[in-house]
Amino acid sequence: MDKNTATKITHATFRNMSIKKIKRADRKGAESVTEEKFALMFSTDISITGCDTPFRIQMISQPVVIIVHGSQDNNAVATIIWDCAFAEPDRVPFVVPDRVLWQMMVETLNVKFRSEVQTNHELDAYNKHFLAQKIFDMPGYSDDFSNMMVTWCQFNKEVLMGRSFTFWQWFDGAMDLTKKHLRPYWSDGLIFGFIGKQHVHLILKESPSGTFLLRFSDSEIGGITIAYVAYENGMPVIQNIQPFNKKDLEIRCLGDRIRDIDEILYLYPNLPKHDAFKKYYSGRQQPTSSGYIPVTLQTKVGSEPSVLNVDGNTFPASLSPDNLPDLSSLPIVPSDISDMDNDSMDQFQEALGALQIPDNEEPSNPPVFPLHNTQDGTMEYDFFYPDLLEKSPAC
Repeated sequence: MDKNTATKITHATFRNMSIKKIKRADRKGAESVTEEKFALMFSTDISITGCDTPFRIQMISQPVVIIVHGSQDNNAVATIIWDCAFAEPDRVPFVVPDRVLWQMMVETLNVKFRSEVQTNHELDAYNKHFLAQKIFDMPGYSDDFSNMMVTWCQFNKEVLMGRSFTFWQWFDGAMDLTKKHLRPYWSDGLIFGFIGKQHVHLILKESPSGTFLLRFSDSEIGGITIAYVAYENGMPVIQNIQPFNKKDLEIRCLGDRIRDIDEILYLYPNLPKHDAFKKYYSGRQQPTSSGYIPVTLQTKVGSEPSVLNVDGNTFPASLSPDNLPDLSSLPIVPSDISDMDNDSMDQFQEALGALQIPDNEEPSNPPVFPLHNTQDGTMEYDFFYPDLLEKSPAC
């Protein structure tokens, strides 16, 4: 127990308090154990100088929900939030209304989000309007929701339309992801957050190609996606990248993923992405004392091609001993080893030396297979020597 002499507040910490036995009330209908509220009763006797009889003071705690597994935590928190936010003064414990004004509800969500994420950046008007559209299932409604009534069932009993989770479970997932992985981005105003696909289309369709914004996924719990505009045949097309969840961001942070993706260029409305996110980029990985060469993961949009087309010939994009193409059909470039520049010739001779191929068996016309385009626009090649394959599969 500690007493603050300045504030005249005394607080105590009960380090070893635990519940030994609990008797739950009979539940009716769809009631859940996470909706059942208990309280701790605090009782003390105070003796005052000059009084023979001590005063007994009793006080019950704020409501407590008792759970037996972490999977119940989300729904239990919803019960506590609803009770603490909307309880009326001098109520019978712990009676609360089953419906409240949306204006009260959204301000509660805003306070909870700021407190949980530990940020000063609030939910803006666009965020609040989308949250209302979500909970009332009115995606096309553009008027004010403030005086509409939202029920406890809409908050955390009924699943959202077309989803398998409730409004609170979805909101809490976005809040938890922001708290653990996105706090600095949110605090810097780099995440639009709660916004619907229809609104995204409206604000991006007039933007230059590559303009993007970050929004919380409305189809997954705890996901953030990148929406960007690209033009096909002169028409804007809004693309939504598969959401990144907690596990994804633990592997590679959001800043590095944004740097990886070449399709996105400007954070809405017109901020170059490197100016906005540069301070969140990770530096190059340094070699370790183990002697291993470090490797780096990279985020790519879309799927890798399964085949390559070279001068009208189609070949597998990934070559293995089981799918080697007919090398005789490959273009011969250069036409003769003597056409190689000095650096290429040195590498060629070094490779042959490593294979220990006798000089009289060196091939004169090595076919060249285009592998892939590099970032500077040049083409990298792999060399294949059909007459050496039998002597050395490594070649």
